[in-house]
Amino acid sequence: MKKFWESFQESFWPVRCVWLRYFDVYRKNWFYGLVTTFVEPMLYLVSFGYGLGSMLGTIESNGSSVSYRQFVFAGFVAQSCLFQGFFEAAYGSFVRMYYQKIFKAMASTPITLSEVLWGELLWDATKGTLSACALLTLGTLSGDLSPLGSLLAVPFCFLGALLFASLGLWMAALSQTIEQISYPQYLVVFPMFLFCGVYFPLETLPETLQLFASFLPLTALLSLIRWLTLDFPFQIQSLAVFIFWSVLLIFISRDAMSRRLVK
Repeated sequence: MKKFWESFQESFWPVRCVWLRYFDVYRKNWFYGLVTTFVEPMLYLVSFGYGLGSMLGTIESNGSSVSYRQFVFAGFVAQSCLFQGFFEAAYGSFVRMYYQKIFKAMASTPITLSEVLWGELLWDATKGTLSACALLTLGTLSGDLSPLGSLLAVPFCFLGALLFASLGLWMAALSQTIEQISYPQYLVVFPMFLFCGVYFPLETLPETLQLFASFLPLTALLSLIRWLTLDFPFQIQSLAVFIFWSVLLIFISRDAMSRRLVK
């Protein structure tokens, strides 16, 4: 146990230094960070939750009856993990890798490349979690989301943001130019948030599309968040899909970025 703790400390502190470096940059540009982190999900929420929600009333999904505003409220929590995690990792890490050369600069210190990448992923996940927590807090104050469920959903939001940050880091590692990140953005990210049940129950889709969407990571995260915040039925397959994509994407993204940087 002592050796394990010493090994953990040796790895934790360098990763913490990388995370703090990003936090210091964020703190110096705090107003820009607040705008990019919170404004977009708030606009979606007001537009769909309060605007469209006042027209649709109550909907049925997974055997539960909730207001449309509650339904999309929980959906936007998961969507914020997707957008903030992916875009911060995809575009942010590409800039830091390709233009600013920050990854190589930090790796030239006693901090290893593996620790740099962990710090990168954890920071990207932190930004996604901040955005999700803002929506969870607002949902709790408005009475749309369960207070206890919202608190219990925070770790899942962090892991979800980490999952999508891994996807973004992988795309950054594969892209030769920053423009190429637009391909996964339009072919993967946008279809996920449109067809994974953020705006409407999956039951309304054709069965083939339902089956396909059920294997996507955003669908799994949505199911877990609605289970906690809206008391939807727990679906064990959603947890399995969530764990599968998390482990796979973290491994692939770190391996791809390591091979991109070490030539």
